[in-house]
Amino acid sequence: MLTTQLQDFTWQADYDVIVIGFGGAGATAARFAADHNCQVLLTDVAPAGHEGGNTRYCGQMIAGTKSKEAYQKYYAKMTAPFTLDQKVMDTFVNGVTNMPNYLRKYLHVEPFSFLDHPDRPAVQSVQGDFPDYPDYPGASEYNLYTVHDGKQIEDGALWKVLRNEVLKRLDHITIWYKSPAIHLLQNSAGRVVGALIRRNGQEIAVHAKKGVVLAAGGFENDPKRIQDYLGVPKMVPLGTLYNNGDAINLSLEVGADQWHTSVFNGGGLYHGLTYAVSKGERGTLSFTWPQLYTGSIFVVGNDGTRYFPEDQHSKAGYLFIHGFGRHPYLTSQSWIIFDEKQKAELEQIQDPALQNALNKAIVADTDRALATKLKFDPTVFIQTINDFNALAKFGKDYTFGRKKTTMRPLTDGKLYAIKLQPAALNTQGGPRRNEKAEIIRPNNTAIRGLYGAGEAGSITTNQYQAGQDVAELLIFGKIAGENVANEQDDLTDKLVLLPPEFLVSDEQITNYQLASNQYLGKSNQGMGNELVLKVTVNQDTKKITQIDVVKQSETKEIGQKVIKPLLAKIIQTGSTKVDAIAGASLTSKAVKSAVNDALKKVH
Repeated sequence: MLTTQLQDFTWQADYDVIVIGFGGAGATAARFAADHNCQVLLTDVAPAGHEGGNTRYCGQMIAGTKSKEAYQKYYAKMTAPFTLDQKVMDTFVNGVTNMPNYLRKYLHVEPFSFLDHPDRPAVQSVQGDFPDYPDYPGASEYNLYTVHDGKQIEDGALWKVLRNEVLKRLDHITIWYKSPAIHLLQNSAGRVVGALIRRNGQEIAVHAKKGVVLAAGGFENDPKRIQDYLGVPKMVPLGTLYNNGDAINLSLEVGADQWHTSVFNGGGLYHGLTYAVSKGERGTLSFTWPQLYTGSIFVVGNDGTRYFPEDQHSKAGYLFIHGFGRHPYLTSQSWIIFDEKQKAELEQIQDPALQNALNKAIVADTDRALATKLKFDPTVFIQTINDFNALAKFGKDYTFGRKKTTMRPLTDGKLYAIKLQPAALNTQGGPRRNEKAEIIRPNNTAIRGLYGAGEAGSITTNQYQAGQDVAELLIFGKIAGENVANEQDDLTDKLVLLPPEFLVSDEQITNYQLASNQYLGKSNQGMGNELVLKVTVNQDTKKITQIDVVKQSETKEIGQKVIKPLLAKIIQTGSTKVDAIAGASLTSKAVKSAVNDALKKVH
């Protein structure tokens, strides 16, 4: 095994700062280091269009407050009964209090305030999370911000803003995709001075004169740590597929302490579940519609018994249990059980994920037959149905306290089951950091040259409030980028740099070649990075004759499948006023806006 202590290493690339992980935290750290005149290498394990970590997929809500004093009380209550270093807490509270100014000054956006616009669709859609704990002191002053007012919160808007700030600084930031850091490298004094990075099949020793920022995300895609740290047999990621616990692996090698390894956010349906998916696929960050907990419907675990109140609102996977938010025990799989009448109600909901799950539902003519298909003990499962029906008729759920108005007995006839799996929006555990974003050892001393930001080693200690992680990545990403930039240079004469073509950035400013009747259209409204189209127009009729995709990085499973059919519709109708393709609304929006961008240039 390679030792992280330098011996006869020869550096093959040289930068001031290495930032590991091109998500929200990494993007933030890189741009602030660049603003301090550092040459930065920003490297990520994901391919282009899939970088962004969970920031690309999350709800884009950013924590804020109308009162610093109120938020201090609210955050302290969410942390309780556990403790958090007071300096770390103060740094975070100050950052949240100053969030509107941060967004204006550094991201150049006018923040959309939820408290100031209670009737807007975006605010209405997350009423249950705003705030998550309304009875806690200071909750009434809690605010949420987004970078724009939009009906769809999960549109990647914040990620696009952060990424754009990086792209403005390509003179100072080199970006490598599909290039994981596999080791941190230390000098004889224990200072982190570089990293070994695997790129294009080659392991490159990269020098970081000032230091390294670890922003590689959590471990949602690491089955071993899911079991070891969270005590759950298996979880489906709702965000990126590229968070594999790299920050934990790298930091352990250099002696970093770890914290909050059992803390995670579930998201998804009910208390942190998602419709079952095949191995290697993302789960759906689905909405728990009232019809999923109102009527002749309930949820069972592995053994065919209920284990939580289906109507209780989930707070990032937390349920309010014995006085504060906790994750209930998660079984390896669960099932939504419902009857024919409930199925008819579910079929009326315009939700592609739900309708897809309904189409895959297991159906049986009797409760015993369904038990057999689901591999339940028939006696146990039939008793569960009988108990639910009896409680619904009696009007009181003695078992879990579900409201009587949400319960209706299941009727005779066909029964249905939709398979669910435990879901993880993100994990919080990783290398412990202090208020300066320095990563520290178990004895609380800082590992010189090593900083951290984001979900890997998040400060979240116990209960989670929507918007908290995004605020944290902005606050500590800035601190990490600025502080690493102020480190003294590590000097070395062991530089034998690779040829420039080996070290070139994967993001370049591109000049596209166009014919006289061709027009370039661009859009950042999809799930991938910039979508670029070349639109050919008949100069006499001004009609579109051809549209070519010059650049795109939409998701292979969904987005890439709809681009060509949608472009064909636009050419056929001669207009972008065509219906978006179901299940790919963001990609559809990007395609249409890119075509419109090109058509604006037609004379």
